[in-house]
Amino acid sequence: MTSIDLRSDVMTLPTQGMLRAMTNAPLGDEQEREDPTVLRLEEELVELLGQEAAVFVPSATMANQLALLCQVQRGQEILGEQHSHMFRYEAGGPAFLAGAVVTGLNGDAGVFTGDDVRRIAQVRDSEHRPRTAMAVVEDTHNVSGARVWPLGALDELYDTCAELGLAVHIDGARVFNAAVAQRVPVARITGRAQTVAVCFSKGLGCPAGAALVGRADVLAPARRLRQMLGGSLRQAGVLAGAARYALAHHVDRLATDHAHAREFADRLAEADLPVDPGTVETNFVFMDLSATGLSRDAARERLAQEGVLWSNAHHPGVLRAVTHLNIGAADIGTAADRTIRAIRAARED
Repeated sequence: MTSIDLRSDVMTLPTQGMLRAMTNAPLGDEQEREDPTVLRLEEELVELLGQEAAVFVPSATMANQLALLCQVQRGQEILGEQHSHMFRYEAGGPAFLAGAVVTGLNGDAGVFTGDDVRRIAQVRDSEHRPRTAMAVVEDTHNVSGARVWPLGALDELYDTCAELGLAVHIDGARVFNAAVAQRVPVARITGRAQTVAVCFSKGLGCPAGAALVGRADVLAPARRLRQMLGGSLRQAGVLAGAARYALAHHVDRLATDHAHAREFADRLAEADLPVDPGTVETNFVFMDLSATGLSRDAARERLAQEGVLWSNAHHPGVLRAVTHLNIGAADIGTAADRTIRAIRAARED
C-alpha cells in the first residue's frame, strides 16, 4: 500500500516539466551576477510583486532573516502575531542574528490590527523601551491553518505603519496561495511592503529556493548580508529554472489544492470527525483530537498504518493535513476513507 503523504506541501517532488526546465536553464556565476536564469527570475518577481528589487536565496527563512538585517538595528523591536513562523520556527534568528526584540501580538486567525500596532509601538527614542522598527505579516498564516489576511485588515495595517514610520515585512512563504484564494494579483498583497519573502519549495513545488523582494534602497545591503550568512550561490540557475517554471505553471493550479482541502475537510466532517471545514481557506486541514480522548501519537500511528500521513500542528492535540501538487483528486477520496477508518478504529481501541 502506497502512503498518501499529507504532512506538508514541502513534500512535493518536481514534475517532469520542472526537471526539464532545471536541466535546460542557462547558467552562470550568480555571485558575479552572471546567471541569466536567476537574473530573469528576479526581474519577474519584481514585476509580479509590485516591487523594485529581488535577491534569490536558498530558503524563505534566510529571506526573512535578511529582511530583518536590512531594516532593524540591534536592540530595536519587531511586532508580529505571537505564533508567526519568524518568531516560533526560525531558531531564534531575529535575536541571534539581528539582535531584535520580538513582541508577539494576539491575533485572530493570525491577523492583528493597526490598532494593536499603535497600542504597542514605541516610535520615538526612549531611555527604557526599544524603538519599534517593523511589523511582520505572515500570509498565509501557518499556525492558524494557512489562513489568509483579509485585504481590508492588511490595508489598515499598511496605513498605520506608514503613519508611524514602521516598515512592513511580508513573510509570504505561501503568499501565492493567499492571492489565489482571494482572486487578486499577488501585488495587491505585497505592493506596499518594504520587503517580502517568497518561497518556491512549498505549494509551488520546487526542490529548494526562495527570494527576498522589496524596495531597492532597503535591499541594497542584502547581497553582502547573504554572503555573510553563507547563502551566496554559483550556478543557481538550476534552482531558479525550477522557480521560473513554477511561476508559469503552478500558481493558478493552487486553486486545485484549496478545493481538495475543502473536499477532504467536508468528507471528514460528514463522518463526524473533529474537523471544521469553515476554517479551511487554502490548503491546510486541522483535526482537533482534544475531545476524542486520542493522543496525537496514537492517532498518527494508526493513520500511518492505514496509509495516510498527517503531521502535528502547533496547538496541542491538533493534527494537520496539507494538500499539494502531488495529491490528486483520487487521493483525496482515498485519504478521507483511510482517515475515517483509522480514527474510528483508534476510538474503539
